[in-house]
Amino acid sequence: MFASMKGKARSFSSGKWAGSARTFLPLLAGLLLCGFALAAAGRRVATVEKEIRRQANPVEVVVASAPIPTGETFGTQNLAKKSIPSSGTGQRNVPASEFELLLGARAKTAIDPGEPVLWTDVEEPYNTDAFSRTVLPGHRAMTLGVDSTSSFAGLLHPGDRVDLLTGRSGAISTDWVRDIPVIAVDRDHNRLAHTSDKGETATVTLMVTPGEGSRIALASGKVHWFLRNPDDNAAEAIGPPAKPNTSRPVEIWKGGVYVSSILSAKGIPE
Repeated sequence: MFASMKGKARSFSSGKWAGSARTFLPLLAGLLLCGFALAAAGRRVATVEKEIRRQANPVEVVVASAPIPTGETFGTQNLAKKSIPSSGTGQRNVPASEFELLLGARAKTAIDPGEPVLWTDVEEPYNTDAFSRTVLPGHRAMTLGVDSTSSFAGLLHPGDRVDLLTGRSGAISTDWVRDIPVIAVDRDHNRLAHTSDKGETATVTLMVTPGEGSRIALASGKVHWFLRNPDDNAAEAIGPPAKPNTSRPVEIWKGGVYVSSILSAKGIPE
């Protein structure tokens, strides 16, 4: 009889647990699904926020500061720099870093004040008169023959900037001619007109001062080319900081008697 009661008790407990499990399992599954949904929504929100920040990141481009009719010459009197969201820019926009390349060129179409200046708004390349007007006052256009190495395997474009090493060692500052604008590659002086897959580059035209041109022309041996970021205005590359020359005293003993001490560079065996 006792065994029968004990069995009934176990059966009652099992049934009660099963009923509780049937009640709480759907609730637990719902909580898990809700957690997964919240996590996915959080990731989606983070992705959207990142995209919004990327699109809102301002980019400085060249715009018209005054009405520019067709055929008018670009200059500081009708051009300005303006920051706009990166989502509103494209490959045709003229970056502010290439502002000087427009000076002296002519507008192919009319541009309203405040409107971005596009490369397609500039007179077509291969116009000798238009190209000569891109050379700034006090500067000269200098064309150099190049090979696949000095043209960076054809990746050099008008609007890029380069440093030239004219000496053999580069040990003195006069060996370097720094931050030189590239205004033409072969016959292309429009950044969009030059493509990287058009074959081997033969010539590169630089805009230099007469002094820079003389140093490049008189360079002994081969000129070495170094491509730099157009936004990098540093005079020269900044290397890692020099390691401090630490030292520590070394005692000198003779026959068990202290004689003196000297300084020794750290890490150098005595």
